Amino acid sequence: MELSTASFRHFEFAQHVHLDYHIGVVTQGGQKYQHKGESYHLGKGCISSLNPDEAHNGQSIADEGYQANVMSIPVEYVAQITSELNIKELFFSSPLSWAPDLYHTFLHLHKNLTSPHAKQAQLQLETSLMAFTTELFQRYASVHVVSQQRQALSYQQVTDIKAQFHDEIHNVFQLEGLATSVGLSKFQFLRQFKAATGMTPHAYLKRVRLEYAKKALAKGEAVIDIAQQVGFFDQSHLTKAFKQAFLVTPSHFQKRII
Repeated sequence: MELSTASFRHFEFAQHVHLDYHIGVVTQGGQKYQHKGESYHLGKGCISSLNPDEAHNGQSIADEGYQANVMSIPVEYVAQITSELNIKELFFSSPLSWAPDLYHTFLHLHKNLTSPHAKQAQLQLETSLMAFTTELFQRYASVHVVSQQRQALSYQQVTDIKAQFHDEIHNVFQLEGLATSVGLSKFQFLRQFKAATGMTPHAYLKRVRLEYAKKALAKGEAVIDIAQQVGFFDQSHLTKAFKQAFLVTPSHFQKRII
């Protein structure tokens, strides 16, 4: 997958194609482009979604230029999604969509994927990427649905995965490894785990880590040590997640109960 952030002013893209699915948004200014004889204006709140091998160009709408965030999604990745969703062939029906909610989701995802700490949050990022990509295609792509029988995630397998999270709470988990351990694809596992528990694997693991952190705080352990023990990248990551969950920082929580 290719991710890019760029600023353009006096530059115009000549007619060209991409080999991958090309998803883009603008964060400042606006872009205009020609696609299959039609003119489109890409502004804030919109998502540009171009299929592989579709010719288009691009230039700034105004003299001040524009800034854009772009994600190229490999055809092979999309093929996995189509397989897991019982879909044969997937193509965007329009190169431009008004989607303020997905626009902000995309910006947040793009920022996290390009963060220096991305490797420490692989489970979260892959879950978010799959959710965004699936939602984008389900909303705006033309599909041909096919019928297939899927293997189910058993109660015992869900229990075993949960136990692994509790026993190895400090580990960095990867979606592919978890899915392989129960004989499912990443897409099957993510969907079926959420159906069984009401939470994605990442959300469940994050909450378990916070619960263990709370117990450790109650015992008087240092916040910086707890962060490493329960699998957060550092103290600031624990503090942010803890406050989001409990509306109080770890240090304030600890002061109140000790």
